[in-house]
Amino acid sequence: MLRERRATPRDLVSARAFVLIWAPIAAISAVHYAASADLAWLHDVLRRLYYLPIILGAFAYGLRGSLGAAALATALYTPHAFLHVHHQDPADTLEKVLEILLYFVFAGVSGVLANREFAERAKQQAAAEQLRRTLAEKDQMEKMLLRSERLKSLGELTAGLAHEIKNPLASIRGSAETVAEEIAPDSPKRRMADVLLREIGRLETTLDRFLNFARPREYSVAPVSVGRQLVEVKELMAAQARQRGVEIVVTPPGEDVAALTDKDQLRQVLVNLILNAVQAMPAGGEVRLSCARSDRLRRPMARIVVEDSGPGIPETLLEKIFDPFVSGKEGSLGLGLAITARILDQHQGFIEAANRAGGGARFAVFLPAAPCP
Repeated sequence: MLRERRATPRDLVSARAFVLIWAPIAAISAVHYAASADLAWLHDVLRRLYYLPIILGAFAYGLRGSLGAAALATALYTPHAFLHVHHQDPADTLEKVLEILLYFVFAGVSGVLANREFAERAKQQAAAEQLRRTLAEKDQMEKMLLRSERLKSLGELTAGLAHEIKNPLASIRGSAETVAEEIAPDSPKRRMADVLLREIGRLETTLDRFLNFARPREYSVAPVSVGRQLVEVKELMAAQARQRGVEIVVTPPGEDVAALTDKDQLRQVLVNLILNAVQAMPAGGEVRLSCARSDRLRRPMARIVVEDSGPGIPETLLEKIFDPFVSGKEGSLGLGLAITARILDQHQGFIEAANRAGGGARFAVFLPAAPCP
């Protein structure tokens, strides 16, 4: 069977080459030398058996393999053909010379044909790989478009509902504050009024989160050093992480990476992801941050990776983890990652989630790359 690439000199001294080429040639030559000169028919057969390892050399290693096999066959056969070493091949001298020439002609033709086959196969494999990447990118773009449309629709619906609730809630707060002022501080009813005001405050906070998802604030785009932002966010989150026994590690990039984004929005994305990772490891662990340049969707991108050593993402949530109101944590509204995806979508970027092979979750953020500021 033809190999998928042309041979290197190291391939020609491999165990595979020994089995396919060198050992058969050595075996044929040994029988040549051992056979009696009276057995002319056997020497004729043995001379032609050399073509077999030459063909195998071409199939396995192309022109190098076939010419190498022809050269070795000639080197081992020549003393037996023209010198009286043990026995001499009884064939005519011209016939033996022509046979040796045919070894090289045959090796050259079969080797060239094999190399052409290698090149053609390489082209086909490259085309297949390009097609695979194109289909994968198409599938990813379709998913991103569907997610963007879904988030947009949900955002509009959420904004409408939050607006309708917020106005009556403000009236309720005003009335509750007025009633609370009329109740004596030491009255048992005052405690109930305080509970009512706290719950109203909690509802207002929840509505604000809905509105942040539905109507992200305005932003300005500029080149931002991603490596610098990772260091700053690590310092910002370090105290909170230490309280849970979590260490945040930043892997320095090989080269400075810049993204075309809003610095504050990028920081919010990173804080959301790190906070989720820290909360997923109540017994402690490690959050690792890294960045690099990457080519995705046929354009240069800045890739930011946030990995943790926690339990990972449940398989049932992987496909919908960026949808609103989807969360693996009890008591969570499931808006953090939805807001993150919405921010990145506005910046012409996207986010991917996966589980690490060694355990833990891995989030990869992609943003348009920019020249370093």
